[in-house]
Amino acid sequence: MQESYGIQGSTAASGDGLLRLGGIDYLNALPLLWGLGEAKDGMSMGYHVPSRLAEMLEVAELDVALIPVVASIASPDYRVVPGIGISSYGGVRSIRLYYRESLSSVKRVGLDTCSMTSALLTRLLFREVWGAEPEFVPCDPASMKDYLAGGADELSGLDAVLLIGDAALAGGRYADWLDTDLGTEWTRWTGLPFVYAFWACRQEAVAAASVQGFLIERLARAKEAGLLRIDEIVAGADLPAGFDVAAGIHYLGSLIDYDLGEDKLEAMKLFFDRLYGAGLLDSPAGELNFLGG
Repeated sequence: MQESYGIQGSTAASGDGLLRLGGIDYLNALPLLWGLGEAKDGMSMGYHVPSRLAEMLEVAELDVALIPVVASIASPDYRVVPGIGISSYGGVRSIRLYYRESLSSVKRVGLDTCSMTSALLTRLLFREVWGAEPEFVPCDPASMKDYLAGGADELSGLDAVLLIGDAALAGGRYADWLDTDLGTEWTRWTGLPFVYAFWACRQEAVAAASVQGFLIERLARAKEAGLLRIDEIVAGADLPAGFDVAAGIHYLGSLIDYDLGEDKLEAMKLFFDRLYGAGLLDSPAGELNFLGG
């Protein structure tokens, strides 16, 4: 790959002309990121939490990012890379809600500031499934983990906390706290998988058909290579505390799904529709626009 497909001028991070990619800084994204960010491919790669990736793509600090799916609702011009996502059917382990007593009695919930999609899923489940209307408070995940372990007195008003990603994987059990897996809760409610993230592109960054073709092929190739190297990825990863290699292989190989097929698109549409129906979106979500379409 000799050409540079990056955006020139004021939208570029520098004058190097590289296409700027952003990947999620969690274990579950690693199989999608295998070999990406090499200058010879005309790309650079940065790693950030989901909410930060959404923000960076919105303000054109990135050209392409693995974003929370709900970030696409406010930006209908984004172009989505087909066939690639991060989803689960049933339990996922990395979206975990801790609570003191019954979910229907929860009054105040700490939401992981790294989260967008799972934060909205939490609000939806409380309103539509658990029949509660708690207050939701954005909180730093490290502080919430400390609180679960008996510290962080400043969070003492919380009787539920949401952790996502590696923080949830490292969470384990805590005295006096119950927990539930939100992947399980969604599938129990709907019978469908849940989609957490997908690749999205700023429209001006992928205006040329050659860029679109390149991204579709290159990101698909990274996914294919990553899925063939789950053992290698886990062995070389900085695993969450208390999460061993066997657990990592099971998590990436069995709990996470990296395809974005029709069943996932149906599930995502249902999620967006239910968010709107519950009054959690100001307007209905539009149709996704895919690269190459």
